[in-house]
Amino acid sequence: MSVNAATRTADVTASSTRMQVVTKADADLPGGVTRGLLCNTAGTANLTDAEGNLCANFPLQQGYNPIQVMQVRTGGTADEIWALY
Repeated sequence: MSVNAATRTADVTASSTRMQVVTKADADLPGGVTRGLLCNTAGTANLTDAEGNLCANFPLQQGYNPIQVMQVRTGGTADEIWALY
C-alpha cells in the first residue's frame, strides 16, 4: 500500500515513514516539516517550528522529541539529529 503526503500528515499519531540525518543549516529541511526529531546527543538546538517561529536554545532530550519543525538551524549543543517524517 502506498502512503502519500496527505495521508501522512492527516494522522499525526501515525509512525514515521522516512528518516533523514539532519545537517544544521539556516534553511528549510529538504524533506519539509518533520513529525519529530530523534536526537542521539542531548542538548540545545536552534529550531524554526512548523509555523515559522524561531526557537533559540530549545532543549532536545536524547531519544524521540515529538515536535514539528521546518528548520534545525546552526548552533546549539544537541548532535546526531535525525528528522522523522
